This record gives sequence, structure tokens and C-alpha cells, in this order.
Amino acid sequence: MKGTVLGFDVQTGEGVILNDQDVRYAFSKMNWRDTLAPMKGQRVDFEPWGTMANNVFLDIQFGQFTSLPAADMSFTDAVRSCFRRATDFQGRSRRKEYWYFRIFGILCSIVISMISSDFRHGGGGIVALLGIAAFFAWLYLFVVDLSVSVRRLHDTGRSGWWVLLYFTVIGTIPVLIMMCFDTDYRINKWGYPAK
Repeated sequence: MKGTVLGFDVQTGEGVILNDQDVRYAFSKMNWRDTLAPMKGQRVDFEPWGTMANNVFLDIQFGQFTSLPAADMSFTDAVRSCFRRATDFQGRSRRKEYWYFRIFGILCSIVISMISSDFRHGGGGIVALLGIAAFFAWLYLFVVDLSVSVRRLHDTGRSGWWVLLYFTVIGTIPVLIMMCFDTDYRINKWGYPAK
């Protein structure tokens, strides 16, 4: 049976699922069978057992791992979510997650450039090691940024291929405008709305 997690209390280890026929089922941490922690808004598949939900799994049919509701997503939650979903190019991400990660990327670039300019004046092998480390850090941030950009486009109802416009000089502006659009509240081929 399919449903949506209405809420989960980490301290008590108990939560509630609403199935597609608007019937509520309680579940506990012992009934949760997925590696990701239960969170509000996740689509799940479960076995009803009276008023309890047993063998609860994330519904992987939609390829989405929703995060916290939009009002509850902090800067650190958004950045963690982006790193956790670094290779997920199929799901959807809300505006807050995208823009928080964009700010995080800018801050990282500033810090890396300040550190490398300090070490450049020192010279030696440390500069080479720092350069290599900075390159791999930048490469990882690029992949994470690319994946959250694709998911953000999916959330607005557009194909992730639009992200290729980033690599053109004039295409950056239309893509940034697309990133500002609100969530498409319809279910699309990339899953349920991110908020």
C-alpha cells in the first residue's frame, strides 16, 4: 500500500502515514525498513496491519528522497541534503535547497581563494598539495551543484537538460530565471512536488 509520511518524532521513534485513501496508520522506528530516516512528506510503500504500518520502505518508484518541508529547511539542512543526494539526477529539489547550496558554493569559493592566495606567497610543496586538494574539492562541488540544478529544474516541470545552458555565456541568465520559479505542484515523471 502507498502513502505519505505525515510526521515522525525522532525522540519517541513513532510516526504517522496517510495512505492514498485518506486512512492514517501509525508506525514505529522498528517498522521502518529503509536506510534514510523517516521525514515528513516522504512517499512510502508499506503493509497495513490493523491500524499500524509494517515493513515501511521509501517508494523508489518515484526516485525521490524528499527532505524537510520548506518552512523547516535550514541552511545546514539544505547543504546536507545536497551532499547526501550528490549523484541523484532523477528527483526534485525546492528553491530553498538550490539557493542555499548556491550560497554555500560561493562562500566555499571565497574561502578557498583566500587560503590559496596566502599559501602562494609561502611557496613550496604545500602550494602544489593545496592546489590538488582545491581542484578535487571544486570538482566534487561542481557535481553536487549540477545534480541540485537538475533536480531544481525537474521541480519546476522542466527537463534537466536545460542545465546545459549554464555552459554558454548567454544561457546562464535564462537558467537562473528558471531556478526562481515556484514548485510545480503536480506529480511529474520525476516524482512528487518537493514541497
